[in-house]
Amino acid sequence: MTTGVSIRPDGVAVIILDNAPVNSLSQPLICSFKQEFSMLVSDPKVKAIVVTGKGTMFCGGADISEFGETVAKGEEAFKDSPPTASLHEMIDMIDASPKTTVAALNGQALGGGLEVGLGCHFRVAAESAVIGFPEVNLGLLPGGQGTQRLPRVASITTAMQMILQGKTMPATAAQKLGIVDLIARKDIVDEAAAMALSRAPSPISKRPVPHANKFYVASGALDQGLLMASNQAPGMIAPEAIINCLRVACSKMSFQDGLQVEAAEFTRLLFSKQSAALRHLFFAERMIQKVPGVNAKPAPLRKIGILGAGLMGGGVAMCFVQKGIPVVIKDAKQEWLDAGIKKVHSLWASQVKRGRLRNEKFKKFVGLIKPTLKFEDFADVDMVIEAVPEILDLKKQLFLEVERHVRPDALICTNTSGLDIDEIAAVLRDPSRVMGCHFFSPANVMQLLENVRTSKSSERTLATGMAMGKLIGKKTVMVGNCDGFVGNRMLAPYAGEARMLWEEGASIEQIDEAATKFGMAMGPMALGDLVGQEIFWKQRKAAGDMKKQTKTYYGPYEIVDWICEQGRFGQKTPDLKIKADGRGMFIHRGKSKEVDPEVVLKMDEVRKMKGVVPRTVGDEEIIERLFFPLINEGFKILEQGFAIRPSDIDIVYIYGYGFPPAKGGPMFFAENYVGFGKVLERLKVYNAQARDRFTKNPHYLPIDYFEPSGLLQACAAKQAQGVKAPPGRSLIEMVLEEVPRKDAFGPFAKL
Repeated sequence: MTTGVSIRPDGVAVIILDNAPVNSLSQPLICSFKQEFSMLVSDPKVKAIVVTGKGTMFCGGADISEFGETVAKGEEAFKDSPPTASLHEMIDMIDASPKTTVAALNGQALGGGLEVGLGCHFRVAAESAVIGFPEVNLGLLPGGQGTQRLPRVASITTAMQMILQGKTMPATAAQKLGIVDLIARKDIVDEAAAMALSRAPSPISKRPVPHANKFYVASGALDQGLLMASNQAPGMIAPEAIINCLRVACSKMSFQDGLQVEAAEFTRLLFSKQSAALRHLFFAERMIQKVPGVNAKPAPLRKIGILGAGLMGGGVAMCFVQKGIPVVIKDAKQEWLDAGIKKVHSLWASQVKRGRLRNEKFKKFVGLIKPTLKFEDFADVDMVIEAVPEILDLKKQLFLEVERHVRPDALICTNTSGLDIDEIAAVLRDPSRVMGCHFFSPANVMQLLENVRTSKSSERTLATGMAMGKLIGKKTVMVGNCDGFVGNRMLAPYAGEARMLWEEGASIEQIDEAATKFGMAMGPMALGDLVGQEIFWKQRKAAGDMKKQTKTYYGPYEIVDWICEQGRFGQKTPDLKIKADGRGMFIHRGKSKEVDPEVVLKMDEVRKMKGVVPRTVGDEEIIERLFFPLINEGFKILEQGFAIRPSDIDIVYIYGYGFPPAKGGPMFFAENYVGFGKVLERLKVYNAQARDRFTKNPHYLPIDYFEPSGLLQACAAKQAQGVKAPPGRSLIEMVLEEVPRKDAFGPFAKL
């Protein structure tokens, strides 16, 4: 965490940012830099100064872990001096240097790293270098003068793309746009030194904002940019703060006045819940690869077998092929196989047509897929992923068949979304080679992968599964083998309460609108039509019990059963009679949808049959009844040992279910937005109402998802005592360590 300095024979000093792995601007590095830089400015032997990064990275920006420590001090501590004061001092020193300063951008220059580069008088970049301001992805803005410096060297359109959208760009593009002065063709430090010796100092802080930028701002360019950002990320507060800073930069106000506005806006954002949520997710993503007790070397994955060429199997195959890994994909019938391969090819062809995939790459991808009807073609694969319908006996039968034809060391994995994987694995001679690989549909698009640890999964199997997820670019979370795993188990009460709220009087539109206003990608009713209304209907039929409830599905069932009996499963089932592309709860035509009036009439019948008088239901009640039992189930999963940490659950919901990132995931939301006490209090109210309903009305099935988790109660008690988690930790994690897990039987219970 320091800086290295050398003085070349030509009198150019080279100061190197050295803080592995990304040369981040930690406080120790900034202090070291300021000390070294002052000495170089005072040294008469030094004619000019080059700033570069160690290794292949210039600088990845701020040390994000320090933000939590800053916030812990309280906003009041920064009323006289912003949190970015030390970085400002560093950049001001570079900018005010009487000796020419040149940034040698030897690799990525992101966030504060690019601001250091803009603090230098000139910038020389390696051809491979990339620049960008990703702060908006953390609910922040560039707080090291970036909002004031960039509009002085680049167009306001470029500034908005980089700061408002967080887009990175290659150095070659940055040169054309005026941000980089020279692309190095040979040794970057040599070329930066030559520039430093040949140019007089030219600080960006003294340069005027181009007239064109002022004109475009006056013409409403910033307002249009804000509108676009708001549509892309509704409810986010960072875009407006960014626009305020860019507006000031292009006004008659001075550079120093602009810095004051930037500092105030940065401080406000840093102490916001939104930024805390996004920083939480930043670290949560890095934690998911750390699985306690899994330290084995993963097996090589040179060839993959996929069992089932349907939508899921084809999507999984695409994930591997697009990383250059050959795939053998098998199905039971030639027509099923042909249809699956045709779908995969059409998806790639569509990308070629839109210019997102080169035709040569398309041909290469096609050549990496081998369709087959024979299990014998799995003989040399390293892993088989089964992706057939959710029928337990079928999966068992296919596992036995796969075992007969693959190598003894090949992994056999299932894509089941909720069946008992231990029961499936038990049919094999060696169940230790089995784990769940729950991809989300469409698998070639969705980022989440739930890897499911069974009671017999070997360390090698688990390590390989995690390496596989990383290889194909998934957000991979290790979970335990329970009904619905993490995601679908928590979704069950959410879906059940959506139907219950509808029965009680809320409209389908109101329920979905409340969920999307909360920030969900879509409402629960629309989600049912997307994934298929028939999934759990078929499972209950197969079980011979239409009133069956598990941790993955709850009643009321009357409407779902009725529409499924009509053959209306949602988006996947067209109805040619009414010229609908899909029909379920909604009638789908193209990208538009409307609630099916027949479904509304059927609900009237159901209410009369159950003796329910519809009432007015408020949006606040809808949000509480949708999300509080979902959160409660997350607590139960943790206390039972089926998830490693609360942040893992948050990642599952952000990347698998469209939970709003600005709220940090359900567990973060409960702790930081709502408070455990309120969640607990409302659960008790709704639990009493539910119990009264199903004990007095025989038409209702008993539910337990409102019964408060013991872990939640313990967390609420701690929070009520004023206990706070230290920076970088969750109060839930602290309580998990302190309170014994009662009835804990999951694989992570003893962590």
